[in-house]
Amino acid sequence: MLGLLRKAWTLHKEDLAKRKDAKARAAIAAAFNARYTYRHEWVKGLPELPGTHMHFPPRGGFAWMCPDCNKIHHPYENSVFSGLQYPACCGHFRGHRLFHVKP
Repeated sequence: MLGLLRKAWTLHKEDLAKRKDAKARAAIAAAFNARYTYRHEWVKGLPELPGTHMHFPPRGGFAWMCPDCNKIHHPYENSVFSGLQYPACCGHFRGHRLFHVKP
């Protein structure tokens, strides 16, 4: 009986640690994405992106950080309707990041 309680407590602590880590990863990604997804270039001087645009084609120096794995992705093209298009990662759809919805 005592062993079962100890195992349950250990699993509970591991689950809390995973949740805390996921929350910290999401906070880091939110701070990064608020600055570099659409507002400021993360890498300066990259060439212009292919795709549609109005008047001024954006450069490829913007970046998006996945909130699940914290991997940084650069846009692969631009759309006149929804802006910069980013690759898929960890269940996030390929495309724009105007709103954050996972499937």
